[in-house]
Amino acid sequence: MDSRGRFFYLASWVGMALGLLLQMRMFPPQGLEVLLYCLFILSALWALSRGPKLAPRFLLHPLGAYLLFEMWRVGDSWPLAGFFTPALYLLAGFAYPPWSLGYLLGAFWGGVFVLAPLVWGRSLDFWPHFAVGQIVLLSLTFLLARFRELHGQMRFWREQALTCPLTGLPNRRALEMALEREAARVERGEAPFALVLLDLDDFKQVNDTFGHQAGDDVLCRTVQAIRSHVRSTDFVFRIGGDEFAVLLPGTDAAGALRVARTLIQAVSEVPVIRDDVWIVPEVTVGVATYPDHGETAAQLVLAADAAMYRAREMGSALRAAEHSSASARPTG
Repeated sequence: MDSRGRFFYLASWVGMALGLLLQMRMFPPQGLEVLLYCLFILSALWALSRGPKLAPRFLLHPLGAYLLFEMWRVGDSWPLAGFFTPALYLLAGFAYPPWSLGYLLGAFWGGVFVLAPLVWGRSLDFWPHFAVGQIVLLSLTFLLARFRELHGQMRFWREQALTCPLTGLPNRRALEMALEREAARVERGEAPFALVLLDLDDFKQVNDTFGHQAGDDVLCRTVQAIRSHVRSTDFVFRIGGDEFAVLLPGTDAAGALRVARTLIQAVSEVPVIRDDVWIVPEVTVGVATYPDHGETAAQLVLAADAAMYRAREMGSALRAAEHSSASARPTG
């Protein structure tokens, strides 16, 4: 729960406590009523101790019983309890999944509240307003539950669509959205940004030789290495099977190259052990800056990809030259 959620959660408890004090002040409890008040307070404190997720379920029935008790205790002033019945419906909505049998407990208590004045023979001057109000409140609570359900589904699919399930990193679509946002920021006159693309060399060979679990370990360790060597304001993405991207806001070409060198070293220092063999990932990196290497976010990605391709070609040529030199070296 974030800070705003904690604030409103505590505010709701404070509000209920103030309502209880006001009711006791206007209608002081007498005799056994004091004992019942103590029981209600203890049950509320026990529910509070269960935490925000469980408190609504444990508080639902004690609150319903308390409101029914107040409606009976205050005689013809029973409509005052109507001010707090929305809290009971909302508790039912938070305590149980939408459209479940438990969720209908709010409707059960609402029906009890509506029928109680008729059974007790209380003044019915405000009963029509009270009864219609309970129907409206219950209907709005059901509607709110439906919105919560749809919002939860949309949030789930949005996160699924923008997140890599293995590493938890944002994916290529998320990178595209982030690049568009950063490009718009630069066009408003703010500092340029850089993009670093990283590709693990011969990653397919790791999967073929040691299995996909070893490959997953290499990917996860690579992510840890990248995250631990970038700023908290930088963004890391997994945009392919063995390809990653790092978005560096407010970074020029020189700064991006320093980050790239740091990441190459960091990735090479996180080997994975499989069958007594140390798998040391090697990485090829491409760097591009906006707006120096493209007028659009898409052009920036192409520029970084081209730089990574050139780096891979240079690395292959260098390894081939080293191999030829070693083969030509006298062995005697």
